[in-house]
Amino acid sequence: MPEPVLVGLLFADKIITENNGKKGIIGTFNQFNAPAFPAVFPPWHLYAAVTNLSGKHRFTLNLVSDETQVIVPLSGEFEVAEALGVVELDPVIVGAAFPRAGNYTLTFHVDGDFVGSRVLTVRQT
Repeated sequence: MPEPVLVGLLFADKIITENNGKKGIIGTFNQFNAPAFPAVFPPWHLYAAVTNLSGKHRFTLNLVSDETQVIVPLSGEFEVAEALGVVELDPVIVGAAFPRAGNYTLTFHVDGDFVGSRVLTVRQT
């Protein structure tokens, strides 16, 4: 089986799907600011896209603190007809509680294999 290829991994204020199927990714960011902790932010979105796969696959997206505490656990399945197709995942995150300031790493796995990651920084203001 070919290895999955990461197309994108973003944090965004909002993601919309237009009538023509295009995604509108609005307000990308890599940092939250909070006056106190634990902190919960208004609903926000993740965007993850992968290609070079065909058939049915399982995915996980986990936002993890430096102490390995999972803040946002997401998992599911997707199916793609051909390897050139791009699978776009765009879950809404509601009610994720950040216990402290620090760096949180979003990891993306397909069928248990690591595909990519990025860091979200949460600062105290």
